[in-house]
Amino acid sequence: MDRLFPKETIKNTAESIGITNLKDNVAATLALDVEYRIHEIIQEANKFMRHSKRTKLTGEDINNALHVRNVDPLYGFTLTDNSKFQRVTTNQHDLFYVDDDEYEFENLIDSAMPKLPTEVTFTAHWLAVAGIVTDTRKKVPTNTIVQVPNGVVTGTPEIEVKPLVQHILSKELQLFYEKVINTMQSEDDSKLRVSVLNSLEHDTGLAQLLPYFIQFICEKIGQNIKKNSIIVNSMLNMTDSLINNNSLYLEPYLHHLMPAILTCAVRKKIGVDFDKHWETRELAAHILAKICDRFGASYNTLQPKIIRTLLSAFTDPSKSLSTHYGCIVAMGALGREVIRSILVPNLKTYSEILSLQKNNREALQTIDPLINNQMRDEDLRQKLVDKIGEYFAKGVMSQIGDEQVIMAIINC
Repeated sequence: MDRLFPKETIKNTAESIGITNLKDNVAATLALDVEYRIHEIIQEANKFMRHSKRTKLTGEDINNALHVRNVDPLYGFTLTDNSKFQRVTTNQHDLFYVDDDEYEFENLIDSAMPKLPTEVTFTAHWLAVAGIVTDTRKKVPTNTIVQVPNGVVTGTPEIEVKPLVQHILSKELQLFYEKVINTMQSEDDSKLRVSVLNSLEHDTGLAQLLPYFIQFICEKIGQNIKKNSIIVNSMLNMTDSLINNNSLYLEPYLHHLMPAILTCAVRKKIGVDFDKHWETRELAAHILAKICDRFGASYNTLQPKIIRTLLSAFTDPSKSLSTHYGCIVAMGALGREVIRSILVPNLKTYSEILSLQKNNREALQTIDPLINNQMRDEDLRQKLVDKIGEYFAKGVMSQIGDEQVIMAIINC
């Protein structure tokens, strides 16, 4: 019985890939295996053809069969119409080829050239700015060519400008927002304020209100930082709750929040009560550290910028001692590495600034975050003076008795 694939075909294929002197028995065995695989693929393709209610096998059916058998498909263009084959008789067997259409060169040369495809262009626009969604319909590109009717003087084309589409909140969200801002501005109802902060921290449906909350916080901090530290503390607590809410996407609003929070930490005067601004600075420092911890991986320049701002104010003799205090607690909240590499190396210089104000109440308050240790030995005392200055060394000596802590300060 004649085989579909004779051994000569296998030998020719082997020679085309560099395999010569293929034995006849090996070629015959491979021919049988190839014929079996072809029958298997065609049988599988016939199933796809019958399920498609067709009577003609297509290239797509073959590719589907190959996919079922975990074999790469036949790459190339599949014909949409049925191919016509012509037969050529040779000495050994018949050959078939696709009957292509014939074209005259004269007709091709005289025919018009096809139009060039248009170039790919990109146009960008803001989807939302400060919570306001712009209308994306009927956008006119900047390079649009406007055809002016005859008799009309050329000039600026009249383009219909659509007003911005306002971001509409549901009635429930509007009521919730009004309740939140009224409660956070009140100085009396502390229990309700705690409930509001707890809701801001755990509610997962506040994404639409986030830009309004950020704008409200920044405005109220700017309005009350000189006269009312209680409202400022409420805004900082509100910011802390929003940061703790993992369902909110705060990254686009960090550039609005950071100036307000830094101002609460390093401003010369906060409120009218002297004893209450310390709490505000400590709360702002805590929030700065939390922002760096949560978003520092996404924005690797965030913490270095904050440290540079704090260090610049800390080493400036013209700044107030309350500003220095805010810088110290903020850098302390950023972690031990910041204390070791940034704060401690500058203590000796800062000690000279404080030594001029020994009797100042703010000076005593300022060094409280720095003093946690003490020493007795005179040699260690001198090393500590050389490291952090006479002023801080005296404070450390009077309050600390752990020699290991002293050595850690000296060696850092």
